[in-house]
Amino acid sequence: MSQTSSGARLRPDQRRAQILAAARRVLLADPHRELTVELVAAEAGVSPALLFHYFGSKKKFQYAVIEEAAAEVMLRTAPDPSLPPDEQLRAGIRAFVRAVLEAPQLYRATLLMSAAGDPDVRALHSDLRRVFSEWVIRAVAERGIEITPVVELACHGWQGYVEQTLLLWIDNPTVSPEALEHLCEQSLDAILSTTSLTTTSE
Repeated sequence: MSQTSSGARLRPDQRRAQILAAARRVLLADPHRELTVELVAAEAGVSPALLFHYFGSKKKFQYAVIEEAAAEVMLRTAPDPSLPPDEQLRAGIRAFVRAVLEAPQLYRATLLMSAAGDPDVRALHSDLRRVFSEWVIRAVAERGIEITPVVELACHGWQGYVEQTLLLWIDNPTVSPEALEHLCEQSLDAILSTTSLTTTSE
């Protein structure tokens, strides 16, 4: 439970930040539990009505949580230029997978809401994918691989593969998180290895 009482006077931005922090604590406490307004309100020490007052609706509240989580993922997966190119790539992929596994239901909701056509979530998801694919392609280039249209297409396709793999794991975690990380890492190399074959056959 938040130490800030529901009656404390906070500015609107402070109250929103307090509620979003409570949402984060709920996610960390039980990553596989659905994030509900009631759970977050109780954790924040406010009423569901007050939460709606600051966010407007359940949909807007969900978007605010997703937006904050997406910003954190982008920060965590940013390449570390102090590392060799191969390690940059591996570290970024591992950071992405771990960020998803810290809030799997939130990630699942993001992909499903985007697929269902929610314009705000779809735009946010597109931005996240663009940033992620850009650094992957840069890291691949730094490994000495020429970024041809085929390689670029393979990198974007790999990202879709990773998303679907993570969704399947969230619904049915049949392997360890470590095995999941390894699968996502190795799958990129496997896909990239086919690009030379594609170029040769053209």
